[in-house]
Amino acid sequence: MPLLDHFRPPIQGRAPWTSVCHLWIAETMKLLNRSLPKGEYRAFAEARLGEMAAADIAEYESEFVAPSLSDDGSVATMKSTALYTLEAQFPDEFEVQIIEYREGMRLSAVVEFVSPGNKDRESHRQRFANKCIVYLEKGVGVVVVDVVTNRHANLHNEILLALECPNAPKLAESGLYVVAYKPDIWNTTTIDVWPHVAMVGQPIPSVPLPLRSGLNYLLDLESTYAIAIDEHGLFDKG
Repeated sequence: MPLLDHFRPPIQGRAPWTSVCHLWIAETMKLLNRSLPKGEYRAFAEARLGEMAAADIAEYESEFVAPSLSDDGSVATMKSTALYTLEAQFPDEFEVQIIEYREGMRLSAVVEFVSPGNKDRESHRQRFANKCIVYLEKGVGVVVVDVVTNRHANLHNEILLALECPNAPKLAESGLYVVAYKPDIWNTTTIDVWPHVAMVGQPIPSVPLPLRSGLNYLLDLESTYAIAIDEHGLFDKG
């Protein structure tokens, strides 16, 4: 199944990218749940607006902290008027989270599907890169999938810049790609990287899915993408 250009005619407008991406991450989740060892790992699809990685990790790994109590045993509250209110903009985020059932639930790897909003301004690009770095610092494997053709920023290059790796090979700013990052849990300064260029009209590359346990599983994005395209009636008309 060749990669289609979802942001230009004739595909643009025939199926919203958000709908295709929702189904793609759902099919990727289902494939992982069929492939990963049962009882050890579980994949979940996430689609949300702009929440940061630290919140995801805390959800699985932090211990509950009780609220402070007043002298009479009730929960202490505070009434205060804010000095001002911000109108913040958060880009869409699409990802598959792989949870490991070891010493409780902990995040083992994430697959990030880039949205146009992740690339449309510098603050969004930095936020995406910083989120991936938070995952990597915690020993969580990361895969970034970028098939967005209507924005030319390269988030892999942004990640390298944020990691202060000026000599690492970069990808073309306008290019599409799939990149896997595997942090070394024993040496926090070492990250293995598998960069693969993606091209419209060509199959989507497969990459290792780097799990926190140290194992690598093949992430077959091509098969799950083909199902998403077929379900949207685009398979024979790309």
